[in-house]
Amino acid sequence: MGWLVAAEIISLLTGLLLLLADNNIHKLSVLLNKPVFYLDEMVGSIKMPAGIALVIIGGWLVSVALGYPQLWFLSLMGAVVILFGLLYLFLPNWLVPLSNISDKFIFSTDDFVLGARKSIGIIMIVCALYIFFAVYLSLK
Repeated sequence: MGWLVAAEIISLLTGLLLLLADNNIHKLSVLLNKPVFYLDEMVGSIKMPAGIALVIIGGWLVSVALGYPQLWFLSLMGAVVILFGLLYLFLPNWLVPLSNISDKFIFSTDDFVLGARKSIGIIMIVCALYIFFAVYLSLK
């Protein structure tokens, strides 16, 4: 239950921050959006071990999903991880154009969240209240 209470507190604080912050949240976003490292450059030198690790992790996810039918979404995630592992192993040169295409077409989550920050803040507060009541009722 402790992790549910932690999730509730995080959701409540984040929702309040999104709801009450004006342009200060954009300033915080600019400050925190500086890259720590570039994954393409880091993984580029270890493509073979990274591909093997991804295939193993994807296989493990699929095997867990087969054992627990209610976790059906893990098989989907495992298939995607296996696909990227095979791309690293057999077609590593395709990853650079794929990365460039995804950089152009995938929208920034910051733009989305900052554009709808009040709506998302309200949703997160409602979720926090729901978690609070779910924990309260389960402890009764």
